Amino acid sequence: MGRRIFHRRLHVGLVVVALMAACIHPHPQPLAGTILSLALVCAGLAGRAWAAGCAGRHTRRATIEAPRLVTGGPYAWVRNPIYFASLFLGLGMVGLLGDPWMLVPCAAVFAFLYGSIVPAEEEFLQAQFGARYARYRAAVPRFRPRLGPWPEAERVTFDAGAIRQEARLGLVLLGIYGVLRGAAWLRGVGPGFW
Repeated sequence: MGRRIFHRRLHVGLVVVALMAACIHPHPQPLAGTILSLALVCAGLAGRAWAAGCAGRHTRRATIEAPRLVTGGPYAWVRNPIYFASLFLGLGMVGLLGDPWMLVPCAAVFAFLYGSIVPAEEEFLQAQFGARYARYRAAVPRFRPRLGPWPEAERVTFDAGAIRQEARLGLVLLGIYGVLRGAAWLRGVGPGFW
């Protein structure tokens, strides 16, 4: 089941965004909250770019694959740095939207997606890399970063194409923000777009 969900992970997110448009109710927030939310979004995008750039282009495909076991870069601290960074991104977007109730669908989507996708990915990596992956898995936590990098981490080469990919994601998020704020404005709830 995790592999099927992995293939449709973007669709799941878009369905939830459409549902959120029907019930979002933004509230005005202080400038400090907006700045913190923007910082979380930027940190999430940067973390995702770093992780995807270290792992390679296969992270942007619709199938679970791994031409090599990546243990360097952010993978030396946490096994799922793209997902870890996505949590910051999600929190930042909820903060920007100004409706704390949006944490509920956001948390539900993360729990559903990562609760099904991560075990499927781990099963694939265990079959693909055997004892090497088992040693890595035992030393590096799934979602909670280590205090220091794993000493056995291998050096990685960074693919700068990941930066462009995350910049595109930033534009998509800007569009989602506009759609959700616009939907609230059309329904006559909450402040305007800003």
